[in-house]
Amino acid sequence: MLKLPPTKKALNMKEGFENISLEVLPEYMGDRIFVYGSKDEGANQILHSELWKGLPAVKKGQVYMYGSFSNKGDEFVMEDPYSLELQLDTIVNLLLAHKK
Repeated sequence: MLKLPPTKKALNMKEGFENISLEVLPEYMGDRIFVYGSKDEGANQILHSELWKGLPAVKKGQVYMYGSFSNKGDEFVMEDPYSLELQLDTIVNLLLAHKK
């Protein structure tokens, strides 16, 4: 039986999100990582782990934090089109600022 890669499995999520173990995190990461969320114990555990520090995007400084990570608070509601448009603008601005 053919095994779907994690990114294909993600397209079939029923709840819109999925919990994964830290060990498989590298399978989901691309050459740039956008981290939206809050500074909580779980996030700190991941962001300070050796596995996280070993990701190519982290090593290259291609991680972009926003939302509560940027001290702006929760900016978006993930389900509505207006918030998604604002989130896209934020991501574009993060990339442009990083390019300078």
